[in-house]
Amino acid sequence: MEKLKFEYLISKRVFNQKINDDLFKIVYNSMIPIESTVEDFSKVILKPDAHSWCGGVFSGPIKNENWIKSSIIGMDFDKGRITLKEVYSKFKEFDIIPNLHYDTFSSSEHAHKFRIVLFFDIPITCIKTYAKIMRTLEKLFYTDPNCKNPSRIFYGGTNINVTNLNPLSLENFIQFIDINTIARDNNLTRSTIDTTSIDANFCNSLYNDNKNVHFLATHNKLNCTSMAGEQVIDWDQACEKIKILNDFNSGEWLYHQELFGLATNLMYMRGGLKKMKSIMNNFNKSGKTKYSKNNFAILPYVKHKEYNPIPVHRFSCRPEDLDIHDIITEVRNIRGRIEIVKRIENISLKEAEEKMISKFNEVISNEESCKTYIFSLPTAIGKTRLLENVENCIVALPTNHLKNEIKGRMNVNYTYSPDTIQFKDPFLNKKIEYFYQIGLPKKSMKTIRNVAEGKYPSSKGDVQLALDYCSQLKLCDNPHITVLSTHKRIINSDHLLHKTVIFDEDPLNTLVEIKTTSIKDIAGVQYFYKPLKSVTDHLASLKEGIYETPLFNIDQDDLFKFIDDKRILETNVFDFLNSKFFIKHEDSIHYIMKKELPKNAKNIILSATIPIEFYKRLYPNIEFESIDIRNVEQVGKVIQYTGRSCSRSGLERYGQIISEEVGDKKVITFQKFKGLFKNPIQDIHFGNCSGYDYLSGKDLTVIGTPHRNNIEYFLLAKLMGVKFDYFKSPFRYQKIVYNGFKFMFNTFDNEELRNIQIHLIESDLIQAVGRARTLRNECIAEVYSGLPLSIADEFIIKKNLHNH
Repeated sequence: MEKLKFEYLISKRVFNQKINDDLFKIVYNSMIPIESTVEDFSKVILKPDAHSWCGGVFSGPIKNENWIKSSIIGMDFDKGRITLKEVYSKFKEFDIIPNLHYDTFSSSEHAHKFRIVLFFDIPITCIKTYAKIMRTLEKLFYTDPNCKNPSRIFYGGTNINVTNLNPLSLENFIQFIDINTIARDNNLTRSTIDTTSIDANFCNSLYNDNKNVHFLATHNKLNCTSMAGEQVIDWDQACEKIKILNDFNSGEWLYHQELFGLATNLMYMRGGLKKMKSIMNNFNKSGKTKYSKNNFAILPYVKHKEYNPIPVHRFSCRPEDLDIHDIITEVRNIRGRIEIVKRIENISLKEAEEKMISKFNEVISNEESCKTYIFSLPTAIGKTRLLENVENCIVALPTNHLKNEIKGRMNVNYTYSPDTIQFKDPFLNKKIEYFYQIGLPKKSMKTIRNVAEGKYPSSKGDVQLALDYCSQLKLCDNPHITVLSTHKRIINSDHLLHKTVIFDEDPLNTLVEIKTTSIKDIAGVQYFYKPLKSVTDHLASLKEGIYETPLFNIDQDDLFKFIDDKRILETNVFDFLNSKFFIKHEDSIHYIMKKELPKNAKNIILSATIPIEFYKRLYPNIEFESIDIRNVEQVGKVIQYTGRSCSRSGLERYGQIISEEVGDKKVITFQKFKGLFKNPIQDIHFGNCSGYDYLSGKDLTVIGTPHRNNIEYFLLAKLMGVKFDYFKSPFRYQKIVYNGFKFMFNTFDNEELRNIQIHLIESDLIQAVGRARTLRNECIAEVYSGLPLSIADEFIIKKNLHNH
């Protein structure tokens, strides 16, 4: 992971001692902006090459009135009223470790004078906040009162010690400032910092791990159920279910973050904070604990700030609490309990097969065109057998591997599109790959044709490969023969001569693609190709958010001619120029593209996980007909364990526990977590499950709830015309009703966003479970996930996982 860099000012001139006012003017006039890591900062201020520095960023000369922001602050200690050890000890109470300290030039054996430097994950942008922080630090630590303005220039020093390379959480630091202020002010909250001016920046520091993230919405600060009013709960039951609460109730001394987390939960329980204060007082009196004024100040602080409950698993290290969200939800709802709101009526396998064959033959034989039929079918019902006998159609499969698999089973005259070409010339392969990478697949095809036609200097072997490739592709233009191809090739084709196109599995991931490019990448090219400056200027002018992609005045053919053979682009700029919407987040641009279904053809889609409503909203001008045959009796069994969410972040915490329970069973899970399990399926994981048949009839365990990054949900929703507020779409642990079930889940308040999210998760799970082919085989597929599946025969809460 790339280390975070911080903006600040540094002097071009080096001075290794204190200087007079005349020389200081030289320092002042030589200050220049710089950006570096904590480690690099420590090197440039160290004697004998000690540069002076200022932690602020300014719009003009270094003056308070020109100050814009600071990510770095300095604390100056020259009065001898507090030791370095005492400073670090005070911070430690709040789990804060300063980034570095160094001795000043005037330090001596008799008078230790030192400076502590703090680096924050997000900059302070409000001058009132900056002033409040510095005034409080002066009172708490007796810092030099002359060194608290944002334009202060500090000299370098000696004996530098880096004690923390990671940036400090500004949010936690403000908690430290506020709680100390409240403790010194008899628990009054009148002087706390107003964080409304900086809340918009907190999104960068919260929940930015893996894909189960809503790192763009600041209101999601704590990602759990928010309670309205005070709830009545059974205290004894709460202590029985939540281990850290039981420890607190029994007199075990808790650290600051543990107390803080408990307080954010108990403030929503009637009398909760009062009871918490009483317990702390009682155990202090008995001598069992030594809670400080700062600890007690937490209680009025969280109430004043109206904190949402922090998920228990974030502040409790007890194994029993590893998947607990908030205390009230845990007590009032049984985590993992699935209530069946509407029972599903399954038909027999025989009836389902007859219905599928009859309707499929009817659709194939009718003369309708420009209509799309969607067959929702269970995995292993036998749809591949339907494809073996279709005539004069295009059959598009997800991958070349699956296309080649079906070739040997065809009972009609057919041909097929060629696999990805591999030339002997590595440069040629890289050229073709490069065109795909930057969004120019047709240029790749043109390169292959140029090789075949002798327009590109190549060996005889490569020329023959290109000729064979083009010849095989030409055979696919015959509308009087069945063609086997791939989703990507068919959807990217400009013209198709066949009147019927059948998609085996849902082609949505090919029709709608979400990709990422970089502002820096585009900006780098603009110096060579000036028209791109209009793109970078537009992107640079935007704040973080979601936008419709404008029609940039860029001649893309001209741009291609310019970059051809130069390899100066690193990301997919061409696709971005043709995208529909994009999200700007820091330097990254996440964008969504939509391609069209084949035109002037009858499209048939066969899938176990197809979202018919998605298609209707994405393609409002296309006529769809849905044939739903999903609910079919199974020969095998699907047993689902819902006691844990099993998201990526969840498996980080308790994956080893589940691994020990699963033992040697065959496991499909996230690619990242395969190493946790004794017998993972090496070539199958979430996102890559479709079409594999070699696990048919084998017992199988699927572990995970494959949340995606919320960027995907937002962009897809925007493309579908869903109305939502990008910055105000709460995402929390709550009780919902979906697909005939009522259950607790981490999801959006917005129902349409929620449906997009849950469908995509459900699709990945069903594809994984489908590898066992339980529809036709007497095998057992076990599923560890908090999202109930309609194909599950039984839902079990694993009590032994929670010790409840």
